[in-house]
Amino acid sequence: MTHAVDAVDAAAIALGERTWIPHDEERALGQAFLGHRDAVEPRLLPGMPPHSDPQGWVTQHVLWLEDVSALAAGVRDQWYGYLPTSHMTALVSAYAEQAAAVLPLADHLRERWHAEPPELLTEEQVTWWEEWHLPPAQRQQLDAVTHRLVVIGSVVVAAVTGAWHND
Repeated sequence: MTHAVDAVDAAAIALGERTWIPHDEERALGQAFLGHRDAVEPRLLPGMPPHSDPQGWVTQHVLWLEDVSALAAGVRDQWYGYLPTSHMTALVSAYAEQAAAVLPLADHLRERWHAEPPELLTEEQVTWWEEWHLPPAQRQQLDAVTHRLVVIGSVVVAAVTGAWHND
């Protein structure tokens, strides 16, 4: 199966073929994005107890993606004037757009939590609540978004660190 080459593929190919060697400003953009993204703390819905698993609730991941989408869009907008045609700008933009796919889900979870919070805020009850409000089809979509973000993030890391350079 083939797919159209998008901005992420184009950046990865250009790195691999060395037709794009990120310059200092592009690396600075990538570092700024990664640094800010990595500093975003997961958040809970009001009254939601922390999960005993370090991975947290699926809801936390959705809210983190919501925050990261806004952050990536902000970083992109700050740098766009300096690097409008850069692969790095395109990567950060792709990250923002991909993460934004969860915005309706984040809104849905907030609305449902406000309207129907679990009676008991035990881990078991919150797990049941998430299973009810995040059916398998939505979890699969969330997994696909997350997978794509890992790919985009990996290309940014490779560009920033020079991992693409094997000499």
